[in-house]
Amino acid sequence: MLEQWYSLTLKPGPRSALILDVSESAKPFWPVLRSLTVGVLESLPADSWPEIFFLGNPQPFPPEEFVAKAESWHAANAGRGSIITPILEELAGEPNRAVAVVGSGRIFDLPDWSDVAIARHAIWCRYGPAALTEGIYSEEAYTVEQLAEKLNNPAVRVEVSGTGVMPFFWDDPTFRWQLGLLAGTKTSGSLLLGILSPAPEQASARAVLANGSEQILSLEPAEAPPPPEWRELPSREDNLLRQALRQGRYACPACQQLHPAGQWRCTDPAATPNFPTLANTVGGFAIADTSAWQTRVRLHPCASLQLKPDAVAMHMADGAEIIRFDGQSWQVSGERMRPIHSLEERRYVLVL
Repeated sequence: MLEQWYSLTLKPGPRSALILDVSESAKPFWPVLRSLTVGVLESLPADSWPEIFFLGNPQPFPPEEFVAKAESWHAANAGRGSIITPILEELAGEPNRAVAVVGSGRIFDLPDWSDVAIARHAIWCRYGPAALTEGIYSEEAYTVEQLAEKLNNPAVRVEVSGTGVMPFFWDDPTFRWQLGLLAGTKTSGSLLLGILSPAPEQASARAVLANGSEQILSLEPAEAPPPPEWRELPSREDNLLRQALRQGRYACPACQQLHPAGQWRCTDPAATPNFPTLANTVGGFAIADTSAWQTRVRLHPCASLQLKPDAVAMHMADGAEIIRFDGQSWQVSGERMRPIHSLEERRYVLVL
């Protein structure tokens, strides 16, 4: 089993595109198209504004300048033919883009793109009686709110998976592993991953966009982070932990009752924590080393913890389970971890 480390840079989804018809057939509707575009920009956050195109011209125009320059841009592009090929050729390399075409009258070269995904998935917004697509695609006169919603296509989650791949470390606690998939809603910044797999380069990452499309993300080789520092457990906590190790329970100083190992805090909400050193643990695990006179602990920063080359513990809402590799894939074994799990001689995993 290979241990591999990767860094994943999370980027926003591709910016959407709004194509405005400036042909002769759309001329009477220019005030409507301009007002619609301004409304869409006002409805969306600035980082989700679409690039502006004018039918027949592959040059994108910056949306932040539209209000000030709409009339001059229209004058410079007015009368261009109802041709979409130059723009779709520009956008075809980014098939996950949300693309909306707003106008009136037939787009003459659209049949050339009828089998291409970017045209099939485009939003066709028609004003006036003349169809844009002549029945090839569905057309509607969208309101500002409807068009803004369709153009807003951010990444909504990130997923990591692969044949024989098991994540045993990630540095963002909002990510969760379930049924072979590591997923989280963090969509900007970076993510550090440690994975196990029987062969190299089996992991893949993708961003899932709001419209359901996917954007492949690059996994770059990375170095393992330094392990968390060991902390000496204060004598009071050490005595309680050793009671739990020997007897499976300990006498709670707060209520004077016996608590089972794993109940690290008294049920009395007003009671002082019995194990403050173990409090506020992000990952839900701690490693305890009892080989010396004074126990020392290391708080694990992730909900996944490698136990052996072919076994990983996964912290769940109600405890922890052991995931094992069966020779072909990683399987939930049905094994529940004990609150104090023996790792090696005089070293234990505490399920917090």
